[in-house]
Amino acid sequence: MTYRRSLSRYLLSAAALLVAADHAYAQQPPVALPGLRVQGATLERPASAPRSPAASASDLPSAEPPDEPVQGVTVEKIGTSVSVVTRADIERQQIRNAADALRSLPGVSVSQSGTAGSITVVRIRGAESRHTLVVIDGVEMNSGTDGFFDFSNLAADDIQQIEVLRGPQSGLYGNGALGGVINITTLSGKGPMKLRLQTEGGSLGTGRIGAQLSGGNANAWGSISATGFRTNGFNISPTGNENDDTRIGSFAAKGGIALNNAFRIEGNYREQDTRAGFDRGFAQVWQGFFAPADAPYVGEARVRNAGITATLDTFGKAWTHSVFLQGAETARKDTSTNVLESTSQNSKFGYRSTLLIEDSKASPIRHFVTGLIERRTEVFEQPTFSTRDYTRHRDSIAGEIRGEYFQSLYLGFTARHDDNDDTRDFSTWNVNGSYLVPGGIFRLHASAGTGVKYPSFGDLYGFFANFAPNPNLKPEQSRGYDVGIETKLMGGRAVLDATYFHSDLSNEIVIRCPPPTFVCSPLNLGEGSTRRGVELSGRYLLTSQVSLGAAYTYLLAYEYQNGAAIEEVRRPRHQARFDVNYATADKRGNVNVAAIYNGNMQDIVSDAAFKSVYTTLPQYWNVRLAGGYKLQPGVELFGRVENLLNQHWQEVYGYNATPGATAFAGVKLTFGGPDGIGGTFEK
Repeated sequence: MTYRRSLSRYLLSAAALLVAADHAYAQQPPVALPGLRVQGATLERPASAPRSPAASASDLPSAEPPDEPVQGVTVEKIGTSVSVVTRADIERQQIRNAADALRSLPGVSVSQSGTAGSITVVRIRGAESRHTLVVIDGVEMNSGTDGFFDFSNLAADDIQQIEVLRGPQSGLYGNGALGGVINITTLSGKGPMKLRLQTEGGSLGTGRIGAQLSGGNANAWGSISATGFRTNGFNISPTGNENDDTRIGSFAAKGGIALNNAFRIEGNYREQDTRAGFDRGFAQVWQGFFAPADAPYVGEARVRNAGITATLDTFGKAWTHSVFLQGAETARKDTSTNVLESTSQNSKFGYRSTLLIEDSKASPIRHFVTGLIERRTEVFEQPTFSTRDYTRHRDSIAGEIRGEYFQSLYLGFTARHDDNDDTRDFSTWNVNGSYLVPGGIFRLHASAGTGVKYPSFGDLYGFFANFAPNPNLKPEQSRGYDVGIETKLMGGRAVLDATYFHSDLSNEIVIRCPPPTFVCSPLNLGEGSTRRGVELSGRYLLTSQVSLGAAYTYLLAYEYQNGAAIEEVRRPRHQARFDVNYATADKRGNVNVAAIYNGNMQDIVSDAAFKSVYTTLPQYWNVRLAGGYKLQPGVELFGRVENLLNQHWQEVYGYNATPGATAFAGVKLTFGGPDGIGGTFEK
């Protein structure tokens, strides 16, 4: 506790000194907020485009801007509701796990069942965690065993950008995109040759060390990174004193080569191995309900993905062709009462082609027509039981047309058809539009679409303790829409957005454990579920050194049972996020404060009589303070305090999600490039 308080005082004092010292520098006039590009909101995959000076990420108060422009389409041309977390955001807030970057973004909620390495899931607009499709460098990452992606296995060290697409997106992505899509792009390495070394330590016996080597030009580029993390953790159980420790190792490589101006090959590989302690569930009665109890159990997980894409541009880049091969694997093993293993794999290959139709480069009307054909194979194994081995295939075709009209109206339509060998075929669609009202202050945006989620292998065929699979499950389906208005004020220094959304879910898959055996089994609900609400977000560049951000979500999520509306569990009705960032005029120092509010939410529990009842998980505030200072080019000291208010909360009943306030500090060294050791500070 003394260490945490000391570092807290140091960071607050350092922030005050930075502000005081900054008076020696002349204030620069504020500039407009930088423009953002998104890659995952279209079936098309646009090539990199250089940013204009007005859209440079370095125009924002920032700890470290990205080393390359992001591929994609500008946000203004997309009607889909989307939030973007940039590399600069991750650096400013010293985010170490991707889930922490997502907390309380508009429409996004996070549930963590313990210390680092414990299962962490993300829900979008009140949908289930398996309805959030996670894509990393084009590879779909959701586990085939249970259908969701565990964010405890995703470090943020090499992430360049995170895009959150809200609403049904199966027209674009197919299976799993009912609530939305989290599209993640990692650093490719383009830019000057650099070696980055970083180490930190702090509370709970936590230590982290990482290295990244990157560099390249338009002809060849690449990046290799590795990170090791360990912590003694804290006690997940609400009673006892056994800490649940965690060890995580990650490795990533990405690169490409351009054989000429028209042909390039790009590839990526990523692996993360986690070993985390956990406690025995439903082992004791705590405050009237069953909760976990201390146990020396250990869970192991290995998540890896890889992909390679060859792209050919023809007719002056007006017609682009891509051939791709991708795959991902999630392997889990735990040592509870018995050793239990499961492995799920997915692989996909296909062809995508985009044609630009325009009369001339100066034409006010342009159309992008994209076609896609792909084949996907999924495999599920339980090595503990040699007979548990299943495979299924899916062939898909998709098409998209995007239109740009007079630099003010942007429309998009995508349709997909899945041909399945283990269930009936499905067709899905998505339509979106964006309209810049004359005058440039307001932008209207709207989208609508459908979604499908096929039952997971675990639900259909899995063999687990006290569980009976159901091979007769139907796919879950959704239909939803949203409509919103965005306004830019003060010459682009402030951006505000308000969006209303509504979606309906049918054939929802739920787990029921009926008496007298209490053996759990999945089934389709005969009645539907509804999610609706409002998302508000804003960003304000107060000065050239100070930026403010805020977001708020109001959510109503219900499932219907016997005609009665039952509130969905672990979905807070109210969520909010506020952040302030300050950078010194010489860009050597940076201080960031982020406050996350999570309102009361319901959870379902079992009482001492094994009856399922509802209880309330109390609201909480999570305040994070992060600061850093560059002593010289290439040498930066940093520190942060997490849960500054020393609050305690649970996001899953009976599972502690925090030990209270914690503090960390470290150093980052950069060799090479203009900002490396021996270089000079940016003027």
